[in-house]
Amino acid sequence: MVLISFIFYLLVYIDDILLTGSNSAMLNRLIQLLSSKFKLRDLGAVHYFLGIEVQSTGMGLMLQQHKYMFDILTRAGMTSCKPIDTLVSPLKITILPDNLFSDPTRFHQIVGALRYLTFTRSDIYFVVNRFFQLMHAPTDSHWFVVKHILLHFKGTASYGFHIT
Repeated sequence: MVLISFIFYLLVYIDDILLTGSNSAMLNRLIQLLSSKFKLRDLGAVHYFLGIEVQSTGMGLMLQQHKYMFDILTRAGMTSCKPIDTLVSPLKITILPDNLFSDPTRFHQIVGALRYLTFTRSDIYFVVNRFFQLMHAPTDSHWFVVKHILLHFKGTASYGFHIT
């Protein structure tokens, strides 16, 4: 009995598809099967997909969102701020009496953008999810914590997700 083991990763977003796998021959076969049923265009090796930078390594793929993160820092006006490497505790994100944040639209845009950073940064998933529970009435202290998270991203820009 011969046991063949390989893995495919298929990422789909509307009409964009990213397909990779551990066995190039089987990957090419799968692409042929898909192209017999669907109109496909192979763009070659992936370098950037939906805000995710992809680097091929000897042991797999490294996924990072360095550029996307700096785009968020630019929108928040924080590109020249000092980076930090510690993340705020989710317990500090509370619903306490405080002044409402003066620009809730800006708060919603920045926190909404943070959600897409959770693709490669699972360390912030819980914190970002907590902010989505507070979107109805963001306060000044909530904005302070969002800025802390952004400084954390600036200090940990090289972090990412490695697929082997």
